[in-house]
Amino acid sequence: GDSLSLENSLMIFNTYKTPLIIDPNTAASEWLKRHYSQEKNLEIINQNDPKFSTLLDLAVRFGKIMIIQEIDQVDSVLFPLLRKDIMVQGPRRSIQIGEKVLDYNENFRLYLCTRNPLIEIPPNASALVSIINYTVTLSGLEGQLLSIIINHEKPELEKKKTELLHNEENLKMQLADLEKALLEELASSQGNILENKTLIESLNQTKSKSNIIATSLKESTALQESLDKEREVYRGLAHKGSKLFIVMSDLQKISN
Repeated sequence: GDSLSLENSLMIFNTYKTPLIIDPNTAASEWLKRHYSQEKNLEIINQNDPKFSTLLDLAVRFGKIMIIQEIDQVDSVLFPLLRKDIMVQGPRRSIQIGEKVLDYNENFRLYLCTRNPLIEIPPNASALVSIINYTVTLSGLEGQLLSIIINHEKPELEKKKTELLHNEENLKMQLADLEKALLEELASSQGNILENKTLIESLNQTKSKSNIIATSLKESTALQESLDKEREVYRGLAHKGSKLFIVMSDLQKISN
């Protein structure tokens, strides 16, 4: 529930490059697996698996979603995929991996995951991947703990907050659709706009709907502020918890 995790998760699905997910506590990896759990063509594999090359070839050819876990280094066999060295010959798209030339399926997706926060990625590899770091930070952990505390103490509060955000997004999308429809009507109108009764009626209806949505958004913002005040009561506990975690993690620096 913290902003760092949300931003990282958005980046995973919106980056052009292959995501390399640094995930020491495996929460992000587990979330990614759950996200694709309904997909029949999901392939989860460790980099040191003896069948790695065979499964990679099949994933590329049949357009599977492949999650490679426990990455210690970016294997050179993956470089053509990371560079997207796709050869086009008429309708056929192919890629050379090692000594094999394989048919390339456009649906193929690749995710690299590691638990090692100190993984060394050489410059030639770091330029080809999007490094998405889920390593715990003080503020990020505080946000996660706050969400856990509220789900335990006042689950209805967190549910209300989620519903409110969902409704708010729907209202914003409706508003954007109305604005788009308004511009299209104005652009396609013929003759004098002031004499076009159908257009004026439509504009008035759009204006009326926009005002209702704008009022609903104001009410939603006020309600959200009220909910945030209730959530903030537990902020001190979340802050202490995150500091305690960081301190205990740092004890190993003094003595293993």
